[in-house]
Formats: sequence, structure tokens, C-alpha cells
Amino acid sequence: MRLGFVVNPIAGMGGSVGLKGTDEELYVEAVRRGAKPVAPSRAVRFLQALSGKGFQGIIIAANSVMGCDYLSSSKLRFTCLDLPEPSKRVTSREDTLRVVKAFLEHGVDLIVFVGGDGTARDVLSVVGTEVPILGVPSGVKMYSGVFATSPEVAADVVIGFEKGSAVVDHAEIADVDEARLKEDLLNVRLYGYALTPLIEGLVVPSKDLVSGSEEEKWGIAKYFIEDYMLSNILYFLGPGTTTKAIMDLLGLKKTLLGVDAVYNGELVGKDLSESEILNLIGRYGRASLVVSVIGRQGYVFGRGNQQFSARVLRLVKKDDIFVLATPSKLVEIKYLLIDVGDPELELELSGYWRFITGYREETVKLVLPACCLDRFLRA
Repeated sequence: MRLGFVVNPIAGMGGSVGLKGTDEELYVEAVRRGAKPVAPSRAVRFLQALSGKGFQGIIIAANSVMGCDYLSSSKLRFTCLDLPEPSKRVTSREDTLRVVKAFLEHGVDLIVFVGGDGTARDVLSVVGTEVPILGVPSGVKMYSGVFATSPEVAADVVIGFEKGSAVVDHAEIADVDEARLKEDLLNVRLYGYALTPLIEGLVVPSKDLVSGSEEEKWGIAKYFIEDYMLSNILYFLGPGTTTKAIMDLLGLKKTLLGVDAVYNGELVGKDLSESEILNLIGRYGRASLVVSVIGRQGYVFGRGNQQFSARVLRLVKKDDIFVLATPSKLVEIKYLLIDVGDPELELELSGYWRFITGYREETVKLVLPACCLDRFLRA
């Protein structure tokens, strides 16, 4: 088997600093805000897992920071593409396209990329449905249906593909309109369909944009305010229309795709980054996180709300995390997921969680660590 491997090294950097992506024009702003690379560590995790699972094929890797840098100390068999170094310090879409075209010339059987929806779009634009593709999740937003739940699980899918136990099927490639995001408007566009190897439970479907009725959301918001919103506690409200309903009832303006902070009914932080959240926790003390669930994909943390990083989660008690979800979001989801890049913390937080689903209505759902999902599914 010949596996093409490419990394978008700037993918995901914008998440923790409150940006809605890290496309080339946002990279400088992400760095200015103190963003750190995310994709390289995820690439290493994927390769370590692939080696540990006994991958027998050969990897055709992009050169330097787009691939081979992460393979140099591995036991995997690989060869580096002989391509010019990226023309700029920051890799570009053109660099990704050049690499993927070379993969096709080398006759790869599968392309694995580390990145988000933007990278998926770039790969699709070259490959179409000629070769299956698989994403190692590392973006700020991942609406497409070609991503494994974690780097380790991506390695399981590759092994399944190598052994012939993975089913190859079509999956959606979708992305948001960055320009509309600046206006706090969510506009998701379908760019096409890619072939991807699927193993049930290990590759997440594309995001469901249907999030329940307004009546359901208002019921959830009213119940949360009446029964759970206490005085002298700092509340961080994550992205989404369900959390927005809480802010609407409080008479406050919500950043639809960002994190806002409320203390004693007053807005004390808007569109916050990870560092700003940490600073507010240090100033106010006890804090609660209020988040919603990504429809169909089932993520509680790690998709679209990376501001709630592992560092933040370690400062908040599990009992002070509130998850809101309309019944329509949960009906098709067997379990929920956490993917914060810290396997130890993900394991600590796994278990049965309480979900608020309506006015004075709650349910209990299993939350699993994305890093080790295959282990739990086998059990």
C-alpha cells in the first residue's frame, strides 16, 4: 500500500485565540494573539499510532514541515517528495495542491491529510473521487465528513483500509464562508463529495445544521437560567444558537460563533480567546462552562469551541460543565465525544454526563474520549 501524507502546519491555530479559522490571511492575526501550532503534534500522534499498529505500507510524504519532518524519527517506511520548499514562511494552498498532484503521479492508494475543512477542500480540488482521502482532525472547524475522530483513530482507519475491512464511500466536503463569519453569520457551503474509508463510529459524519426548534431552545434557556444560573459565579457560554437563547433571555448580545462571559447577569467578556478565559477565571474564581452539542458529529469539546482548551477544562469542575442539546440533536447520537488534544484529560472526563434537553427536562448520555474511541467501541 502507498499512503500519501501531507500536513497543513498552520491548521487549527486560530481556535484557541478566538478566530474562526486559520486561513492564510488569518495566520498573522493568530500569531499576534499568541497562537501555537496544533497540527504538528497531531501529525506525530497519528504516525506514532500507525507505527504501533504495524502499518506495512510505504508512506509518500510531503517534504519538510508538510510531512517528512514528522517521519524522520519513526520506524515507518517512507520517502519524501522532491519538491521545492514552500515559497513563503507560511505554507499556502498552492503548496498543498502541488503536493497532492505529486501524490497522484506516485500512484498512492490513500491520501491522509492533517488539517481542517480548508485543507479538505484543497485536496478534493485535485483528487476529486480518483483516490480516497482521510482527515486527521486539526482545524478550527470541521464540517466535512472525511475526518476520523482523533489522530489515533485515523491510524485505525488506515489499518482497516490496508486490510480491506474499511468500506470506501462518498462523504461531503463542506466549509463555512469566512467573509460571512466576520458578520457573525454561519453560511455553510457544500463543495463536493470525496471518497473516504469508513469504519462505523471511527469517521464522523458531516455536521448537521438543523439544531432543533426555537421553542425547544427557549425552553432549555429558561430552565437553565431559573435552576442553574447562580449569583457570584462566572459563566462562559460557548458558540451556538442554543446558548444564544440564554443570552437573549438575559437581554445580552451573543457572539454566535464565539465564547462570551456573564457574571451576575452582566456581560464581562465577549468573543474570548483561551488566554482571556484563563485570565477571567483567575480574576473571578469559580467558573462554569455552558456548551451545546454539534449535531450528528456529537462533539462536546474540540470542534468549534477550542477556546475551551485542556488548560481551561482542568480549572473547571466537571459538575460545573453544562451541556445543552435539543432532543433532535441527540436522537441519532449513541455517544458524545471530547477531543482536546490531551488524552489523559479526555479519559478523566469520559463517562455519563447530564444533558439539558428542554424545560425541566434532562437526560444522561455517555461521553467518550476521541483519542481512545476504538478501545471503548471494542469493549
